Amino acid sequence: MVSWLVSSINLENIKIAYERLVWGFWDREAGEKQRKNWRPFIRLFNNLKPFDYIVFQIAGTGEIHGLGIIKSTYYDDQTLIWPKEIQQNKVLYPWRIELSLMIFSEEPFQTKFISISNYIDGYGIGEFPQHELNSLLSNIKSKIQLNLR
Repeated sequence: MVSWLVSSINLENIKIAYERLVWGFWDREAGEKQRKNWRPFIRLFNNLKPFDYIVFQIAGTGEIHGLGIIKSTYYDDQTLIWPKEIQQNKVLYPWRIELSLMIFSEEPFQTKFISISNYIDGYGIGEFPQHELNSLLSNIKSKIQLNLR
């Protein structure tokens, strides 16, 4: 089982991920960063597996607001979900993954910029280190008084 970090530009998108149990990634043609990093993104995206952890962070602050478990990887859904999609009336994040569950908090579970060695710029994803996941789980446990084993 692998853990992944995904970055969002805002809390609202993470909250929508929690409400809908879905996360999406840009299409290749979205911009220069996406075109440039398409192949590394696809290689990494193909490594996402059911039962992997996924950590949701706000890119500019390092705040972690969510932790989920992947249910299924890529599926095609043309539903407009995120505010930017609704505003532009088109799907911007067609590369979607489905979550089986997600823990979310409007208050960050932790605020920490974490070094991700294989982070894919333009897609906001990379492998999350195991020791950082253990630390995050401890923080979540103490903040919401949850019993975890």
